[in-house]
Amino acid sequence: MKQAFIEKYYMDKDVEIDIGGEDNYRGIVAECNDGILSLMWDIADEGYTHIDIDDIRAIWKQKK
Repeated sequence: MKQAFIEKYYMDKDVEIDIGGEDNYRGIVAECNDGILSLMWDIADEGYTHIDIDDIRAIWKQKK
């Protein structure tokens, strides 16, 4: 259910993700398959962070 929601509302969007703890993850939702969300970022070089969808507590679009 979470995967379908993310695919519908957040694919290719710039988001911030809270999985609990002190850090949040920021980037563009690049892919969402098999319960894993791939978040693309480009701080210094382009890269990806892969997050287990079940660990996501909150997700929201970044303000431009």
